[in-house]
Amino acid sequence: MNKAVAHFINPWFLCFALLFIIHQVVQWGLGIPIGWLDSYLDPLLMMPITLHLLLWERRYLFEKGDSYKLSIFGIFNYLILVSILGEVIFPVLQPGFVADWIDVLCYFTGAVFFYIFMNDV
Repeated sequence: MNKAVAHFINPWFLCFALLFIIHQVVQWGLGIPIGWLDSYLDPLLMMPITLHLLLWERRYLFEKGDSYKLSIFGIFNYLILVSILGEVIFPVLQPGFVADWIDVLCYFTGAVFFYIFMNDV
């Protein structure tokens, strides 16, 4: 199997992506509210999913190789960028966005999970 395609067979990535899709269908497609999951599941899943995609981009589009890993500094910078955009800038620009600093904790938790369990894959 092509290594670039095999990168997406990561069990954590598949689990998180599937969970994200199921949650979106339940929340928006079926209109079923699930309390705190509606507020915090997406921010929790966002970092591992997007960092895994970023890792794929670096390894295969930028040809860094299969052993390339995102640095802790790069992950931290991405965390700061997402936190500022999602919790500072977007709420100012768009009334539908609400700044919720618990989201930053979710972003952080997802980033740490990615660094420990997914960055080496």
